[in-house]
Amino acid sequence: MKNRNFWRRHKRKVLVGAGLLGSGYVLYKLYNAHRQRLNDLERELASERKKVDDLVKDQMQAHFDNVQRIADTTTLPHAIQYLSNRIEEELELSHLTDRLMKGKGQPNTLTSSEKHELWDRLKILSFTRMALSLWTMTILSLYIRVQVNVLGKHLYIDTARHLGSSHLLVLLRKGLGSTAGECDRLDFFGWK
Repeated sequence: MKNRNFWRRHKRKVLVGAGLLGSGYVLYKLYNAHRQRLNDLERELASERKKVDDLVKDQMQAHFDNVQRIADTTTLPHAIQYLSNRIEEELELSHLTDRLMKGKGQPNTLTSSEKHELWDRLKILSFTRMALSLWTMTILSLYIRVQVNVLGKHLYIDTARHLGSSHLLVLLRKGLGSTAGECDRLDFFGWK
């Protein structure tokens, strides 16, 4: 009897409370499902962006490597050959070695002081030639790589503009490398 009176007196309050709790639970589940869908979409969008970014980075890296290969196989060998010929012309050693060889074959043609002077000049010119060759080859290699990479970057950007790839241009402005070393290398050669 007490339970029946209690139920009659509080029936409406219990039903309203249960309805509110049920409605709150349903709203919470709907909100949670909506939030989960948004998170899934954001993850999917981030995954797609990462795939596009990786594709663009791979294309850029392939283009960069191709430009490096072109510089190493075509431009650089011709320039180094020309530079070697110029160094040989400017720092000719054959006339000194010929005089020393003649002096060796004919002992009375050169005095001891002349031989020492020829050897000293030969040593100085040989060292100068070696040091100049090392320094100029290094500078020439660096110069050609930089120039070819700058041209390659401009070619790549012009191609991207022509194709209308705005996403690629945004990446080019933001920076490309995924690692610090790659960023430094791309930045050094003007690709960033």
